[in-house]
Amino acid sequence: MKRWFDLKHPTPWHKNPEDDDYIPSGPEWYKKGSFHNKVGMWLMWIFFGIVIVQVLHAFTVVPFFPIPFTILLGLWFIWYVAWRASK
Repeated sequence: MKRWFDLKHPTPWHKNPEDDDYIPSGPEWYKKGSFHNKVGMWLMWIFFGIVIVQVLHAFTVVPFFPIPFTILLGLWFIWYVAWRASK
């Protein structure tokens, strides 16, 4: 097996654009702030909102104390680690 230390020679993971099986590495049509981007961001935030509402609803519905307490303890631990790491 050939080792590609010299990047001037062609490599199997860099295909020629004229090849039949060539796939571009990324969409050239994607632009920041485009309609496609705005719709995707709206869908993402709607999804996040639904998840947050479901978690808050679960806290009010689940009568068993240790489950919400454990979740809140885990969230507090995540916050504490992030707070200590930011110092």
